Amino acid sequence: MDIEKKEYHVRDLPTRTVTLFPSKAQVVRDLKQLALKPGTNEVTIIGLTPTVDDSTIKVEGTGSSIISDIAIEFLPNRDIFEEAYPEIDSDLSDDEEDDVDTDQYEIPDSSALQAARAKVVKLEDEESQAREILDSAAKRLAILDAHCKVLDEKKNVDVVQLMTAYRAEREKVFQDRMAGTVRQRENSAQLKAAREELGRLLKLKQKEEKPLKREQTLALKKQTRDNVKKWRKAEDRRKEKERIRQERERFWPKVCYAVRVTLEAHAFTPMSSRRTSVSSDTAQRFNPTAETETEADLTCDLSISYITAAASWSPSYDLQLSTTNNTATLCYDASITNETSETWSGCKIVLSTSQTAFSGLEQEIPELKQWNIKLAPKIGGGGAGGRNILNSREERAQREAWRKTQETSTQSHVKRDELFGVEAVASAAFECVQEEEKEESDDDMGFGLFDDLPAPQGARFDNIEMAVATSRARKGRQSVGSMVGSAIKNAARRKESHDPIQEYSASPQDLMDAALDFEESTIEETGLTTTYDLSGTKTLPPRAMASKQRVARLNFSGVVFNHTVVPKYKPVAFLKAKLRNSSRLSLLKGDAGLTLDGTFMGRTTLPRCSAGDSFSLGLGVDPAIVVSYPVANVRRATTGFFSKENSSVYSRSITAANTRAAAGKPVSLLVLDQVPVSEDERLKVDILDPKGMLVEGAGVASGLPGRGEKEDVKWGKATSTLKEGGQVEWEVSLNAGKAVKLGLEYVVAMPSGDSAVEC
Repeated sequence: MDIEKKEYHVRDLPTRTVTLFPSKAQVVRDLKQLALKPGTNEVTIIGLTPTVDDSTIKVEGTGSSIISDIAIEFLPNRDIFEEAYPEIDSDLSDDEEDDVDTDQYEIPDSSALQAARAKVVKLEDEESQAREILDSAAKRLAILDAHCKVLDEKKNVDVVQLMTAYRAEREKVFQDRMAGTVRQRENSAQLKAAREELGRLLKLKQKEEKPLKREQTLALKKQTRDNVKKWRKAEDRRKEKERIRQERERFWPKVCYAVRVTLEAHAFTPMSSRRTSVSSDTAQRFNPTAETETEADLTCDLSISYITAAASWSPSYDLQLSTTNNTATLCYDASITNETSETWSGCKIVLSTSQTAFSGLEQEIPELKQWNIKLAPKIGGGGAGGRNILNSREERAQREAWRKTQETSTQSHVKRDELFGVEAVASAAFECVQEEEKEESDDDMGFGLFDDLPAPQGARFDNIEMAVATSRARKGRQSVGSMVGSAIKNAARRKESHDPIQEYSASPQDLMDAALDFEESTIEETGLTTTYDLSGTKTLPPRAMASKQRVARLNFSGVVFNHTVVPKYKPVAFLKAKLRNSSRLSLLKGDAGLTLDGTFMGRTTLPRCSAGDSFSLGLGVDPAIVVSYPVANVRRATTGFFSKENSSVYSRSITAANTRAAAGKPVSLLVLDQVPVSEDERLKVDILDPKGMLVEGAGVASGLPGRGEKEDVKWGKATSTLKEGGQVEWEVSLNAGKAVKLGLEYVVAMPSGDSAVEC
């Protein structure tokens, strides 16, 4: 019995669902109402993307047949690119340029002008005839004279007869010449008068045609512009077609998979048939019933599923933080990528998490490393006065890195010429038109509509004094009180000034009502896997750029903002935000755009966070918190005359000011510093201030007004604690517009004659 063979291209099969994973995708396509003939039927599905994992290809079906065999082949692509996309080359011809009909701008000759033209032509013809008569007479006379000159060479010449003939011929020539001369004289006067009349009539016609010629000139200019625009549009269409062609060529497969399914059709009651592997399986037997089907009723439904690479999804976030009400809005989006050769049209999209750089914002919060010191060798091992342990090696390295960072230019190095600007297309034609248009006014040409409109005013951003933060390294010895006071006064002055832009700002409720929202997905969690069913049906063509789909929009409250200060390494305050994931969604690690109080800060990486957990995000440097960290003061400790120990007292101070005076809210600061840790029992390090601190003990109240009792008397509160490794922490609540001074004093004692060095 012959085998019934049918072939289908995968692009002709409807796509039921596409399940996207973080690194691959599962596609399910349907082939419904497949007509079969009794016996063996062979169905071949060609054109599967070459990125398919052939071991994941499955074919299932229901109907009056049994799947007896599945074969998978990797074949060259039989399709021809030009036949698959004929529209690319169908409209590449340039549009023909239109010409202006000049006849409509000309006035026909009047009867008088026509008569004058005819008269001039007639007189010019008569002038030519008279001139011809004169020329003929002159030629005949020259011939006659030449004949007489050769008579001397002839013999037996009758002179009388010759002279008689000469006289008669010369008389005829003279009469013809006189007739031509008289005729030419009379005709010249008439021709001059006729030409003057023709010139007068032509001037009258030109005067009548002058308005029409002006219209013709304007029409020619307009037609030139239209032709240039038409040429530009044709060029843009050509470039767009070329771009589409290149993109399609990028995803045009050279080879592709083909799946050949062998079906055994029987005229019995339908049953489910399933075949999920390439190896041969024994089909299950089924018992026929009394009901039979005709040959035309033999049908079945097939579905083919496969997993392909080059298609995936990744989370993308947009986080908007507000420090005024401690809230956050997180837009959870999915960046979907399809770089296969297939287009999945009108299908259900499911996102799955079953497969499970801090960038931007520039600076990271440094971690204090333990500062170990020891006794130096007595011979050439130490310095006088304890100066060699004034700073740790890590501190010096961090400070040098910070200095280089401050000196590095922050200007963008993007080649904007390659990204922005108007291409010089048909510039010569445009310049020609513009030169001609200089004589025409905008009112006449109709181009003066927007001439008097003012240029749009740029938006103003009220940033806090960045100069204070950038100049701290160079002004370390400047008065802290004057620097902080100036910053606070500037912030207060900006608050009091009137901002006209605020008069036109819409309320948050109006903006919320006017904003368009996205359709959110349906979420389902199963064990460790979360799936998001996107609403409606989508079409995913292959393209280089990822498309974005909204997954969810989450609102967080109770966001905690705090600052971390490590002045020993970087005299700035790093702002952090701590959020609790109060939703039932698990947030995957992904790229996030960060907006703080309406200002875009940059892009960062959102860490993975399960439902109910918390995560923290660094928001960069807050210039409103001014930090000063002067050089340490070293002095000898007072000891007896016969003491065998050398003791040095090190005093450091940290001044932090909250220059955001208009906010009226205190800020939380975590200030970190350290004292060296001794690894030698003969080398002792004791903390003098803050007093009463024990390792991992209770906190001790500390802190003084930063600029004086009167100005910063109500600065807030601070508690200091001592951690392992010599780390000292201050938890500070600093009121708006106030400054605090935190002191750290410790003594280093060692045997006389010894010195301390870093381990």
